[in-house]
Amino acid sequence: MVGYLTIGIPTVKRSKADYLFKTLTSLIDNLDDADRKIVKIVIFLADFDHQYKSKRVENLKNAYQPWLDSGLLQIIQAPRWYYPKLDNLKRNYNDSPQRVYWRSKQAIDYAFLFEYSATLSQYYMQLEDDVITFHGYFNIIRNYIQRQQHKNWSSIHFSTLGYIGKLYRSSDILELGHFFYMFYDEHPVDYLINFYSNLKMLPSNLVYLPSLFQHIGIKSSLKGKSQRLKDIQFSMKRIYNSNNPPAKVTTTLRSYGGTEPEFAYGKIVSYYWCKQPLAKDTLTLIFDDHIQLKRVAVLSGDKARRRDCFHTALLQVSNNYQNQHCTDWITIGNFEKRGKIDIAIENNNQSLTDNRIKCMRIFIPRNYRNWVILREIAVWS
Repeated sequence: MVGYLTIGIPTVKRSKADYLFKTLTSLIDNLDDADRKIVKIVIFLADFDHQYKSKRVENLKNAYQPWLDSGLLQIIQAPRWYYPKLDNLKRNYNDSPQRVYWRSKQAIDYAFLFEYSATLSQYYMQLEDDVITFHGYFNIIRNYIQRQQHKNWSSIHFSTLGYIGKLYRSSDILELGHFFYMFYDEHPVDYLINFYSNLKMLPSNLVYLPSLFQHIGIKSSLKGKSQRLKDIQFSMKRIYNSNNPPAKVTTTLRSYGGTEPEFAYGKIVSYYWCKQPLAKDTLTLIFDDHIQLKRVAVLSGDKARRRDCFHTALLQVSNNYQNQHCTDWITIGNFEKRGKIDIAIENNNQSLTDNRIKCMRIFIPRNYRNWVILREIAVWS
């Protein structure tokens, strides 16, 4: 049966480091049972060392046999004859012979993985063997794809780093793989992708933010190279341990990067990013039931973009909900210059401890010059 998404992971031996099992465990554990029936994870053992690969297969079977039996995981290898000449190639970009070998083989690795995976699912996503993710990543991917049905796109990037989280229609990857194979000894893979897109006059890539995958590797697959790359757009942990009662989240703010306002409030650990707020813009929570509000905290901005935060915004609540609208708003706090607010209602001068509220909102009184990253809305009831 054709699946919905195939995740391709090429892996080779690294010196004094191994991240593959952490990557696979993160991908598998953060899928729901239903998702595991329509997702396929293809592990491509791309080394030429047969003894090492045999040991690798044995270790993978010991760790993931149930998922191999179910078809969620597949392990593949390429025959040596598939690879063209890899030694004594042209030293374009003044790369060392070692690096030319590494990047040229990488292009062929990707070509083989694309060729194998082209008919397994509707969509294909490339990952590296040293990443982690969080629960709900697949639902975010599927929902975002569905929202782009009427757009003309060639690929969607679910990470801002390297060749991590790059998604294609499976019907497109065979031709892309052939292009890699044809020019494997000319350019690095990231250059080849750009050349291919320009030659085909493909539409611009879509970029989903925040990133769904974080790079954890330090030791590169290129011998002797270390890289401590981190995706600053990746968000994995909530700061507060609030109960966040069920609510509908709406906004008049202009969203950016495919983010949704509920990302800052819902179960999926993520954040919301919007363009410059305008006067009278709002972000509103309408609770499923009236709640007894005990405390509320809102965090905006981040270390990389400290100015992308709320500053002149007001936090307001209402218990008057009629005709799907809230009225009679009461202001319970103002945002600090650092873009956060944390209020214990029982200690507030305008205490609402005797009333149950139905709505809460962030109200923008005047135009902003900066964008806003809303990291978390925490509600205790």
